[in-house]
Amino acid sequence: MGYRGGPQGSMKQPRSAIHPYAVLTAVATFILLIAGGLVTSTDSGLAVPDWPLSYGTWFPPMVGGILYEHGHRMIAACVGLLILTLAVWLWRVEPRRWVRRLGYAALAAVILQGLLGGLTVLLLLPPQVSIAHACLGQTVFCLVVCLAQATASSWVDHPARVADHHWPSVRSLSLSAALLAGVQLFLGAVLRHTGRGLPLHLLGAALLLLTTGWVMIRLHRASETPSGLVEASRRLGALVVVQLGLGMTALGHGHIGVVTAHVAVGALILAQSVVLAWQVWRGTNPKPSAARPTVASQQAIS
Repeated sequence: MGYRGGPQGSMKQPRSAIHPYAVLTAVATFILLIAGGLVTSTDSGLAVPDWPLSYGTWFPPMVGGILYEHGHRMIAACVGLLILTLAVWLWRVEPRRWVRRLGYAALAAVILQGLLGGLTVLLLLPPQVSIAHACLGQTVFCLVVCLAQATASSWVDHPARVADHHWPSVRSLSLSAALLAGVQLFLGAVLRHTGRGLPLHLLGAALLLLTTGWVMIRLHRASETPSGLVEASRRLGALVVVQLGLGMTALGHGHIGVVTAHVAVGALILAQSVVLAWQVWRGTNPKPSAARPTVASQQAIS
């Protein structure tokens, strides 16, 4: 499918126009995750027994658990419309096929997310469906965050790369951090919906902290590392530390606000770890390059 936004020379304009909207969509999706977390934290999942209507109407009385459950549905509908608009907008003006496909993936994921949300109600909150619903929601958030990243005016299609040929490579470490964040998401969802798996979740938290710290040290030690990678690793490290504090507090007294904040920061960690791994893979070269000695061979990330 070709570029529909005009001549190739106007490529930058649709990017700058879409980026603020993509950021808005990411923020709205994050709010949706918080609303979903509140539904689980307050045990409001079955406050509304039917779907897609709520007590047979679109606007039931917003009292008790209905406020959380139906409010969650209303925010979800708004996010779905935002992502639909974003996907159509990308289809119309975005010249890069992979970015358009990323938009389509986000749209497909949010539709599936809505269907899973309905099934959790109609099937009376089966743990398997509820866990899948929680994990897919965070996946939608990651996809939209990646779209916001790719549509930024600062995006460079072919960035300069620094060498990354030591073992373990920063590429493998950053990818491990992202995978660990994803596993933590799954274990956290299992814990919230079944009450099981706390030891594994704590072990995963320790491994994520160690891996994140390792990535930060490696990136800080290399003088040729782009400043954007260093800053991204710092953000991830700060989020992980905050998340550990929230987790310990939640284990202590399980306040609704603390538990929901723990879920929200977990979403930020997953998104930040995915973006960091993406940036590292784009900005590093696993082998020294003789063709570009000024970038790739001057300083290895060690």
